[in-house]
Amino acid sequence: MSLSERRGAGIRWAVAVLVVGLALGCAKEKRVDPTEAAFAEFTKRVDDYVALRNRLADSVGQLDPTGSPAEITARSTRLADAIIAARPNAKPGDIFTTEVASVIATLIKEEYSRRPAPVVEARGDAQEELPDFVPQVNTLYPTTYPLATFPATLLPLLPRLPEYLEYRVVGRYLILRDIEANLTIDLMPNALPAVE
Repeated sequence: MSLSERRGAGIRWAVAVLVVGLALGCAKEKRVDPTEAAFAEFTKRVDDYVALRNRLADSVGQLDPTGSPAEITARSTRLADAIIAARPNAKPGDIFTTEVASVIATLIKEEYSRRPAPVVEARGDAQEELPDFVPQVNTLYPTTYPLATFPATLLPLLPRLPEYLEYRVVGRYLILRDIEANLTIDLMPNALPAVE
């Protein structure tokens, strides 16, 4: 093999190595973080719900901030009824898919494992305010019970929600609540660790 042939072979080999390296680098970049993928799907489902609820909110009329409590309650009821009618087969997992529920449950478990025992036990004491409430999808949050506070340390771990939605904890459930309609739109059972 002549010198020029060896140089040509060396250049072809170097180019081949470079192409393979670039291909492997691109393949690594195409890998999707399972948490990001689950949260992206969750966000898409939340966005789909919000688009539906906004259309329904327009159909029941805008909320008059100067309205009486009775008017505000009547509009909330109309909105909830419209959402329930538009989602008659809504069930747990429609928004909290199995994938996102698994990720969220893991994040919550890790967060609670970092807490000192008295803080975890305090959650159980606070939940005694809601002894008979078992949340269900497409039902109103009972106005006879106070809204359970959401643990501030968990909020930054979860996907951001649009202004009309919020996370709430009821017992061991994580619920997704439409604020204006006072409606549970999805829930995760056993999302929080049991208090011993």
